[in-house]
Amino acid sequence: MPKSKATRPPNPRAATPVAAEAPAGTVSLPTGGGAVPITQQEIVSRLGISRGTLHRILVGSPLVKTSTRERVLRELREIDYVPNAVARGLKTRRTHSIGIIGPAAFKTSNIDKINALHIAARARGYSVVFGYSDGSPQAEVTCIRELRSKMVDGFIALSRGLSESLPHYKALQKAGLPLVQLYPLAGLEADCVYVDTRRAFADLTRHLIRLGHSRIALMLDASASQFTVNRELGYRDAMKAAGIALEEDWIIHATPDGSPLPPGGPRAGDPGWDASDYQYGFWGTSQVLARKERPTALVCFSDEYAIGALRAADLAGVRVPSELALVGYDDKEPAKFARVPLTTMHQPDERIGEAAVSLLADRIEGRIPTEGPVTRPLEATLVVRDSCGARARRE
Repeated sequence: MPKSKATRPPNPRAATPVAAEAPAGTVSLPTGGGAVPITQQEIVSRLGISRGTLHRILVGSPLVKTSTRERVLRELREIDYVPNAVARGLKTRRTHSIGIIGPAAFKTSNIDKINALHIAARARGYSVVFGYSDGSPQAEVTCIRELRSKMVDGFIALSRGLSESLPHYKALQKAGLPLVQLYPLAGLEADCVYVDTRRAFADLTRHLIRLGHSRIALMLDASASQFTVNRELGYRDAMKAAGIALEEDWIIHATPDGSPLPPGGPRAGDPGWDASDYQYGFWGTSQVLARKERPTALVCFSDEYAIGALRAADLAGVRVPSELALVGYDDKEPAKFARVPLTTMHQPDERIGEAAVSLLADRIEGRIPTEGPVTRPLEATLVVRDSCGARARRE
C-alpha cells in the first residue's frame, strides 16, 4: 500500500496577504476597509490632465490656466490628496524639511525663536522637524541621529555650544549636510547667525556703571558653554574699560547650594538638574544677598534668572532698584509684567529666524557660491524699565 505524503499545516504568515508599499506619488485615502493608496497616474486619468500639468499645479507654477488650476485643486481637496513626501524624498533626495536641534522648547527664551524659525521655514517652502535635547551632549547626539533618519535637508542648531557635541556636528558637515548655528561653537567652522552676547553683556554692565554703580555682580548658569563664557567676557570688558577692580567672587554660577556643577551643566541625578531658570536665579541671588558686603547691582544670565532674583530680594527685604539694581537678557513677555518691570536686552528673534532659515535654505538650494562659512551677526538692544533705577533717577 503506497505511503501517503505528509502534508504540512498551512503557514499562517503565507495565508495573510501583505500590502505592497505605495509607489512614489501616492496618497492613502480613507475608506470603510482602511487606507487605499491612489497613484498620480490614477489622478491624472480621472482629471483628464497630464502628469506634467499636475506637477506644475502642485508646485505652484504660473504656466497653467487659472480655470484648470482651480478645477484640479478643487478635485484634489475633495479626495483629500496629500503627496507622498517620503517617496518623493527618496526619488529627489530632498524632503523640503529642516531639522532643529534645541534645548527645552517650553522655556520662555526659546519659544519666540522656535516660532520665528517655523514661520520663516514655511515662507521658504520647508517644514520643520524639532529634536528636543535636555542640554546634554548625549541627548544632542540622539537628536541628530533621529533627524538624519527622517532625511531632513539641513540642520539649525539652537543648542548652547557644548564642546562635547563638536565631533557630532562635524560629522554632519562631513556627510555633506548643511548646518547653521545660532550660538557659535568654538572649533566648528559652520554658517552662523547669532546675537553678539559678549557685546550685549558689556552694554548691560556699562549701563549700570553710568548709573553710578561699581559693585556690580554677574550671575550666570553653571555650564561651561561658549554661550555662558561670552556673557562673562562682556561683563569683564566693561568693568576693565571703566577701571573698576573686579572681585572674582562677584561672578556667581547659580546652583542650589553654591557648589559648582559638572562641566556642561546639571544632568539627571545632580543637585537641581530639573530646576527652572527662575529657581536658579532665586538660589544664586539668595547666596549673594547673604554676604556681609552685598553688590549694589546684579547682571543676570536671562530674564528668568532676573525674575528669580527679584523674588529672592523680596524675601530678603532688599528693595529693587533702590538697594539692588537688576538687569536681565532676552526681553520676553514676563520681563514686561514682572513686579518690577525688568531692564533687559532685546533679542531680535524674528530677524534671527528669518536670517537662519534664509541662510540654510540658500545652502540647500545651492544659492551660496562660497564654500567657506558665512557669519551673520545681529545686535541686541537695551530696553530700560524700572529694575535698574534709571527711571526713578530721571523722575
